[in-house]
Amino acid sequence: MRGAAHLLASTAAVALVSQAGANAQTEQPQTGARAATDQVVVTARRRETVLSVTPVSATAFSGEQLEDAGIGTLDEIAVQTPNFNYVDTGLQPRYRIRGDGLQVFNDTSDSPVGFAVDEVFYGAGALQRAPLYDIQRVEVLRGPQGTLFGRNTTAGLVNVFTNQPTEEHEGYLTGQFGSFKGRLIEGGVSGGITDNIRGRASFYYNEDEGFQTNLAIPDGVKWSKKDVFSARVQLSVDLTPDANLLLKAGYTEDRSVAPMTGTQGALDPDTLAPCSNDRIIANECVNGVGFMGVVPRPERGYSEYDGMPNHLDFAEYSARFNWDITPSIKLVSITGYLDYDRYFQEDGDGWAVGGFLGNAGSIYGLDAEQFSQELQLHGETGIANWVLGGFYYNDDRTAISTIPEFFGDAIDTTGRIKTESFAGFVSVDAPVTETVSLEAGGRFTNETKELDLIFAFAPDASYEVEVNEFTWRTGANWRPIDPAFFYFNAATGYKSPDFNTTLLFGDASAAAPTEPETSFSLEAGGKLDLGDGRFSLSAAIFRNRVKNKQATVTQIVNDLPVARLFNFGEVEIRGAELEFAGKLAEGLTTKFGVSLLDTEIHAPATTTYSTGPASDVTPIDGNELPATPEYTFNGLVRYDFPEVSAGNFALQGDFNYIADQYFQLDNNERDTQDAYGVLNLRAFWRDSTDRYSVQVFVENVTDTTYASYVGTWNGFDTRYIWWGLPRTWGVRAGVEF
Repeated sequence: MRGAAHLLASTAAVALVSQAGANAQTEQPQTGARAATDQVVVTARRRETVLSVTPVSATAFSGEQLEDAGIGTLDEIAVQTPNFNYVDTGLQPRYRIRGDGLQVFNDTSDSPVGFAVDEVFYGAGALQRAPLYDIQRVEVLRGPQGTLFGRNTTAGLVNVFTNQPTEEHEGYLTGQFGSFKGRLIEGGVSGGITDNIRGRASFYYNEDEGFQTNLAIPDGVKWSKKDVFSARVQLSVDLTPDANLLLKAGYTEDRSVAPMTGTQGALDPDTLAPCSNDRIIANECVNGVGFMGVVPRPERGYSEYDGMPNHLDFAEYSARFNWDITPSIKLVSITGYLDYDRYFQEDGDGWAVGGFLGNAGSIYGLDAEQFSQELQLHGETGIANWVLGGFYYNDDRTAISTIPEFFGDAIDTTGRIKTESFAGFVSVDAPVTETVSLEAGGRFTNETKELDLIFAFAPDASYEVEVNEFTWRTGANWRPIDPAFFYFNAATGYKSPDFNTTLLFGDASAAAPTEPETSFSLEAGGKLDLGDGRFSLSAAIFRNRVKNKQATVTQIVNDLPVARLFNFGEVEIRGAELEFAGKLAEGLTTKFGVSLLDTEIHAPATTTYSTGPASDVTPIDGNELPATPEYTFNGLVRYDFPEVSAGNFALQGDFNYIADQYFQLDNNERDTQDAYGVLNLRAFWRDSTDRYSVQVFVENVTDTTYASYVGTWNGFDTRYIWWGLPRTWGVRAGVEF
């Protein structure tokens, strides 16, 4: 694979240089947002730059591109972005950038993939489920972002920017219906209120009846049912000609039904001894009470419960103050306050008849508040561009987890984690010659985390940890001619120490804090953009070493499954990504992405991981990280027909293909997903005034069956499968005014 990565990078570099020499011309941002090759202005360096001359491996989507691709969630962005993938078990989505991601099953754990909306950092992974609507753009930044964006960005960062209030009065309304009696309505209005005040309001509602049937209660509630409402208001006030205040308030209510897992027994029908992997996958085995279910499929499963909640209440408030002190110095203040509650249940045994744990329904709750304040001072001179800043973060989360069948009305584990963090940072980039520039930056962070534990039937406990970390970034950029841009950088990042707060069954030692993760990354890349919408190419190769990687392991203690956090060692990650977009002919636009990935765990020979009904103990040194396919492909092809009197018509297809992947640290052959691909087709109509539009789509056209995650826990009697979505269809119509 390493040879393939080098070959990909070499080929891309040759293409960059040769095309640049043949097509030198000055880049100009494009205004037609629907073309695959449109340039997008990004803020990856905390100031606006054109993506094609930004020294970061990044993928950016405009709001119109998201709409045309039918993208409304972070999951859907991931599959159209090289080296960005995820697994989802309902409790918390776990995103990975360049193979690095969360290996922990806690609502209180922070992901190494950062997530921010309008530059307000969202600490909790549960908030990454929030719907994406009325969006200006989304930026996916690959590699550590520890200098300018700080803690918990060792893998990368997703930056979401919503549409802001406009001076002109405008609005839109979109409706959609489709599979599983799905209904989606989205809309927004914007415009001036007075000469110096502008406002914007938008909303989103998405509901369907679910696609999973409970075979134990076939006439009951469908599982994986959506029921999401969200609304947002913004007010932009010009305080002076040089100062602006943007206020935002939003609320999201999610009353969805949790996903249902597919389950397969893991014990011999005659002896109840552990089955082999092949027999488990062939559905020849039973669970702990001797039950063998039907062959699992995404649309069906078993549970004694008539649906289980996957709920979220989320309020967000923010204020952004921009002040142009002088033409070359700018002050930015970003204040954010988040208040959210989460309630989630899952059928712990995965059967209607129980298993070796009996009938066990797990309950998880989260009550949290977060406050953040960031100050940035930007300067632009003929000598250098710089940003100097400070950041304060305060997070208070109380998580509960219990199993009523075991503890009745009592709560097994209540864990309150209080986090307080202070940081200061600086970054400078300066030209050395007309074609070469250098950049350097650093960030110092002080962070304190406290955990207070309350158990139903065991003594309470507490832990505290304090960390001081310095992260840095340095790089060199070369622009030999206008269309071509090359860069090299080295960067570090860190992820906070973590506590386990989930179903500890009175074992306080299982909550002991881990060491923080740290990462060191080297990256080299090049970009070519002709600037006229005809051709763009970007490529990068990278090496990232993550130390003290954190993970969860399940151990059977007193016949109960206790999860423990531990630092299992170092991870070496190498890879490459290549993105191409271009107009191949009049009306024909394309966009393709390729990613290559090679991960290897370096751990002491004594570091082991146990899974499966036989509690197989496996050394993990030399293994791959879970959910890190060696290669992925994604692409989009769109043809816009010549305009006719009836309006504008277009056809579009997009796809993604993901290689084989393991889902557990022991790389067992049971908990895996074979390579698979998903194809989506869309047809568009837009009237000649560009006001009315209709979109018809089919997603997962071939109804490919694939797993988002698979696990057979240590000593358990069941293999659990979390499914990807089956084939869906829909019709979407909209009006702009």
